[in-house]
Amino acid sequence: MKRKFWVWILFLGSLALFAAQTLQAFGVVAFHAELFEKKGTIVLDAGHGGEDGGAVGVNGVLEKDVNLAVALELEKHLKLNQFDVIMVRDGDLSVGDQSLGSISARKKSDTKARLRMVEEAGDCILISIHQNHFSQGKYSGAQVFYSNNREESARLAESIRKSIVDSLQPENKRENKAAEENIYLLYHCQVPAVLVECGFLSNPEEAQKLSTGVYQKDMAAAIYNGLLDYLKSEKTPPDSTASGLANP
Repeated sequence: MKRKFWVWILFLGSLALFAAQTLQAFGVVAFHAELFEKKGTIVLDAGHGGEDGGAVGVNGVLEKDVNLAVALELEKHLKLNQFDVIMVRDGDLSVGDQSLGSISARKKSDTKARLRMVEEAGDCILISIHQNHFSQGKYSGAQVFYSNNREESARLAESIRKSIVDSLQPENKRENKAAEENIYLLYHCQVPAVLVECGFLSNPEEAQKLSTGVYQKDMAAAIYNGLLDYLKSEKTPPDSTASGLANP
Protein backbone atom coordinates (compact mmCIF):
# COMPACT_ATOMS: atom_id res chain seq x y z
CA MET A 1 0.00 0.00 0.00
CA LYS A 2 2.84 2.40 0.91
CA ARG A 3 4.58 1.55 -2.39
CA LYS A 4 1.44 2.51 -4.38
CA PHE A 5 1.19 5.76 -2.44
CA TRP A 6 4.72 6.84 -3.41
CA VAL A 7 4.12 5.78 -7.01
CA TRP A 8 1.12 8.10 -7.12
CA ILE A 9 3.11 10.92 -5.53
CA LEU A 10 5.86 10.54 -8.13
CA PHE A 11 3.28 10.41 -10.93
CA LEU A 12 1.49 13.55 -9.76
CA GLY A 13 4.82 15.33 -9.29
CA SER A 14 5.90 14.43 -12.81
CA LEU A 15 2.56 15.60 -14.15
CA ALA A 16 2.88 18.95 -12.37
CA LEU A 17 6.43 19.42 -13.67
CA PHE A 18 5.30 18.64 -17.21
CA ALA A 19 2.44 21.15 -16.93
CA ALA A 20 4.78 23.86 -15.61
CA GLN A 21 7.30 23.27 -18.41
CA THR A 22 4.52 23.34 -21.00
CA LEU A 23 3.16 26.63 -19.69
CA GLN A 24 6.67 28.08 -19.64
CA ALA A 25 7.22 26.99 -23.23
CA PHE A 26 3.98 28.66 -24.29
CA GLY A 27 5.10 31.79 -22.46
CA VAL A 28 8.40 31.86 -24.34
CA VAL A 29 6.61 31.37 -27.65
CA ALA A 30 4.16 34.16 -26.80
CA PHE A 31 7.03 36.46 -25.80
CA HIS A 32 8.88 35.88 -29.07
CA ALA A 33 5.65 36.25 -31.03
CA GLU A 34 5.13 39.68 -29.42
CA LEU A 35 8.57 40.76 -30.59
CA PHE A 36 7.55 40.11 -34.20
CA GLU A 37 4.05 41.58 -33.92
CA LYS A 38 3.42 44.78 -35.86
CA LYS A 39 3.11 47.69 -33.45
CA GLY A 40 1.38 50.34 -35.53
CA THR A 41 2.14 53.05 -38.07
CA ILE A 42 4.47 55.99 -37.54
CA VAL A 43 4.68 58.81 -40.08
CA LEU A 44 8.12 60.43 -40.00
CA ASP A 45 8.36 63.93 -41.42
CA ALA A 46 11.86 65.27 -42.03
CA GLY A 47 11.13 68.98 -42.28
CA HIS A 48 11.97 71.06 -45.37
CA GLY A 49 13.89 69.49 -48.29
CA GLY A 50 14.74 70.22 -51.90
CA GLU A 51 14.89 73.94 -52.64
CA ASP A 52 13.71 74.63 -49.08
CA GLY A 53 16.82 74.25 -46.96
CA GLY A 54 15.25 75.51 -43.74
CA ALA A 55 17.48 77.28 -41.23
CA VAL A 56 21.21 77.62 -41.86
CA GLY A 57 23.51 76.84 -38.95
CA VAL A 58 26.30 79.12 -37.81
CA ASN A 59 28.64 76.42 -39.13
CA GLY A 60 26.90 76.35 -42.50
CA VAL A 61 24.94 73.13 -41.94
CA LEU A 62 21.47 73.10 -43.51
CA GLU A 63 18.47 72.24 -41.37
CA LYS A 64 16.98 70.02 -44.08
CA ASP A 65 20.07 67.77 -43.96
CA VAL A 66 20.06 67.40 -40.17
CA ASN A 67 16.32 66.72 -40.18
CA LEU A 68 16.70 63.93 -42.72
CA ALA A 69 19.68 62.36 -40.97
CA VAL A 70 17.81 62.14 -37.65
CA ALA A 71 14.64 60.86 -39.35
CA LEU A 72 16.53 58.11 -41.18
CA GLU A 73 18.14 56.95 -37.94
CA LEU A 74 14.76 56.98 -36.22
CA GLU A 75 13.30 54.94 -39.08
CA LYS A 76 15.90 52.23 -38.43
CA HIS A 77 14.86 51.88 -34.79
CA LEU A 78 11.18 51.76 -35.68
CA LYS A 79 11.52 49.16 -38.44
CA LEU A 80 13.82 47.01 -36.33
CA ASN A 81 11.09 46.88 -33.68
CA GLN A 82 8.22 46.04 -36.03
CA PHE A 83 6.61 49.43 -36.59
CA ASP A 84 5.22 50.29 -39.99
CA VAL A 85 6.97 53.49 -41.07
CA ILE A 86 5.89 56.02 -43.66
CA MET A 87 8.64 58.48 -44.59
CA VAL A 88 7.35 61.81 -45.88
CA ARG A 89 10.70 62.10 -47.61
CA ASP A 90 13.73 59.83 -47.63
CA GLY A 91 15.97 62.08 -49.72
CA ASP A 92 16.70 65.72 -50.48
CA LEU A 93 13.43 66.59 -52.15
CA SER A 94 10.19 68.52 -51.88
CA VAL A 95 6.94 66.59 -51.74
CA GLY A 96 4.83 69.39 -53.24
CA ASP A 97 3.99 70.37 -56.80
CA GLN A 98 7.24 71.62 -58.31
CA SER A 99 5.51 72.88 -61.46
CA LEU A 100 4.03 75.85 -59.61
CA GLY A 101 5.45 79.20 -60.60
CA SER A 102 6.52 80.73 -57.28
CA ILE A 103 8.51 79.57 -54.27
CA SER A 104 5.67 80.47 -51.92
CA ALA A 105 3.17 78.44 -53.98
CA ARG A 106 5.50 75.44 -54.04
CA LYS A 107 6.07 75.76 -50.30
CA LYS A 108 2.33 75.84 -49.63
CA SER A 109 1.85 72.81 -51.88
CA ASP A 110 4.61 70.97 -50.01
CA THR A 111 3.03 71.64 -46.62
CA LYS A 112 -0.40 70.49 -47.77
CA ALA A 113 1.07 67.36 -49.34
CA ARG A 114 2.63 66.42 -46.00
CA LEU A 115 -0.73 66.76 -44.26
CA ARG A 116 -2.38 64.70 -46.99
CA MET A 117 0.14 61.89 -46.45
CA VAL A 118 -0.73 61.79 -42.76
CA GLU A 119 -4.45 61.75 -43.50
CA GLU A 120 -4.03 58.93 -46.00
CA ALA A 121 -2.06 56.89 -43.46
CA GLY A 122 -5.18 56.59 -41.29
CA ASP A 123 -4.60 55.44 -37.71
CA CYS A 124 -1.02 56.58 -37.07
CA ILE A 125 1.30 58.80 -35.07
CA LEU A 126 3.13 61.73 -36.66
CA ILE A 127 6.64 62.73 -35.60
CA SER A 128 8.04 65.75 -37.43
CA ILE A 129 11.77 66.50 -37.12
CA HIS A 130 13.07 70.10 -37.24
CA GLN A 131 15.86 72.31 -35.90
CA ASN A 132 15.50 75.66 -34.20
CA HIS A 133 17.20 78.98 -34.97
CA PHE A 134 17.29 82.38 -33.32
CA SER A 135 19.02 85.70 -33.95
CA GLN A 136 21.11 85.27 -30.79
CA GLY A 137 23.47 82.34 -30.38
CA LYS A 138 23.07 81.86 -26.62
CA TYR A 139 19.91 79.76 -26.80
CA SER A 140 20.08 75.97 -26.91
CA GLY A 141 18.10 72.83 -26.20
CA ALA A 142 15.39 70.75 -27.78
CA GLN A 143 11.75 71.78 -27.63
CA VAL A 144 8.68 69.75 -28.54
CA PHE A 145 5.49 71.14 -30.04
CA TYR A 146 2.26 69.14 -30.07
CA SER A 147 -1.08 69.17 -31.85
CA ASN A 148 -4.01 70.40 -29.79
CA ASN A 149 -6.47 68.32 -31.81
CA ARG A 150 -5.75 65.12 -29.87
CA GLU A 151 -5.04 65.08 -26.15
CA GLU A 152 -2.58 62.21 -26.59
CA SER A 153 -0.24 64.55 -28.44
CA ALA A 154 0.67 66.44 -25.27
CA ARG A 155 1.53 63.21 -23.47
CA LEU A 156 3.64 62.02 -26.40
CA ALA A 157 5.47 65.36 -26.43
CA GLU A 158 6.24 65.10 -22.72
CA SER A 159 7.57 61.54 -23.06
CA ILE A 160 9.89 62.60 -25.88
CA ARG A 161 11.00 65.77 -24.06
CA LYS A 162 11.83 63.77 -20.92
CA SER A 163 13.76 61.16 -22.88
CA ILE A 164 15.88 63.81 -24.63
CA VAL A 165 16.57 65.66 -21.37
CA ASP A 166 17.43 62.49 -19.45
CA SER A 167 19.79 61.09 -22.06
CA LEU A 168 21.26 64.11 -23.87
CA GLN A 169 20.37 67.51 -22.40
CA PRO A 170 20.12 67.38 -18.59
CA GLU A 171 20.39 71.19 -18.39
CA ASN A 172 17.45 71.75 -20.76
CA LYS A 173 14.51 73.44 -18.99
CA ARG A 174 12.39 74.17 -22.08
CA GLU A 175 8.69 73.38 -21.88
CA ASN A 176 6.50 71.78 -24.50
CA LYS A 177 4.17 74.07 -26.45
CA ALA A 178 0.86 73.57 -28.22
CA ALA A 179 1.15 74.24 -31.94
CA GLU A 180 -0.48 77.40 -33.19
CA GLU A 181 -1.72 78.20 -36.67
CA ASN A 182 1.78 78.99 -37.94
CA ILE A 183 2.70 75.30 -37.56
CA TYR A 184 0.29 74.21 -40.29
CA LEU A 185 0.91 70.47 -40.13
CA LEU A 186 0.26 70.08 -36.41
CA TYR A 187 -2.51 72.68 -36.34
CA HIS A 188 -4.57 70.69 -38.86
CA CYS A 189 -3.46 67.15 -38.01
CA GLN A 190 -6.16 64.89 -36.55
CA VAL A 191 -3.89 62.12 -35.22
CA PRO A 192 -1.47 62.18 -32.27
CA ALA A 193 1.27 64.45 -33.59
CA VAL A 194 4.42 66.19 -32.38
CA LEU A 195 7.15 68.34 -33.89
CA VAL A 196 10.60 67.92 -32.32
CA GLU A 197 12.97 70.88 -32.57
CA CYS A 198 16.16 68.95 -31.74
CA GLY A 199 18.25 72.01 -30.96
CA PHE A 200 19.41 75.46 -32.08
CA LEU A 201 21.52 75.73 -35.22
CA SER A 202 22.21 79.33 -34.16
CA ASN A 203 24.13 78.06 -31.13
CA PRO A 204 27.74 77.21 -32.14
CA GLU A 205 28.17 74.29 -29.75
CA GLU A 206 24.78 72.77 -30.51
CA ALA A 207 25.13 73.29 -34.26
CA GLN A 208 28.39 71.37 -34.13
CA LYS A 209 26.79 68.49 -32.23
CA LEU A 210 23.79 68.35 -34.57
CA SER A 211 26.16 68.14 -37.54
CA THR A 212 27.75 64.90 -36.33
CA GLY A 213 26.47 61.42 -37.08
CA VAL A 214 26.98 60.31 -33.48
CA TYR A 215 24.76 63.02 -32.01
CA GLN A 216 22.15 62.53 -34.75
CA LYS A 217 21.97 58.84 -33.82
CA ASP A 218 21.74 59.71 -30.13
CA MET A 219 18.91 62.15 -30.82
CA ALA A 220 17.02 59.57 -32.88
CA ALA A 221 17.43 57.01 -30.08
CA ALA A 222 16.13 59.50 -27.49
CA ILE A 223 13.06 60.30 -29.60
CA TYR A 224 12.42 56.61 -30.17
CA ASN A 225 12.71 55.78 -26.48
CA GLY A 226 10.32 58.63 -25.68
CA LEU A 227 7.82 57.18 -28.14
CA LEU A 228 8.10 53.76 -26.45
CA ASP A 229 7.57 55.33 -23.03
CA TYR A 230 4.45 57.03 -24.33
CA LEU A 231 3.04 53.85 -25.87
CA LYS A 232 3.75 51.87 -22.73
CA SER A 233 1.99 54.46 -20.57
CA GLU A 234 -1.03 54.54 -22.85
CA LYS A 235 -1.40 50.75 -22.68
CA THR A 236 -3.25 50.73 -25.95
CA PRO A 237 -2.19 49.40 -29.38
CA PRO A 238 0.30 49.85 -30.88
CA ASP A 239 1.90 47.96 -27.94
CA SER A 240 5.51 48.22 -26.80
CA THR A 241 7.86 46.68 -24.29
CA ALA A 242 10.98 47.94 -22.58
CA SER A 243 12.98 45.31 -24.49
CA GLY A 244 12.77 47.51 -27.57
CA LEU A 245 14.65 50.44 -26.04
CA ALA A 246 17.43 51.91 -28.16
CA ASN A 247 20.89 52.61 -26.78
CA PRO A 248 21.87 56.26 -27.31
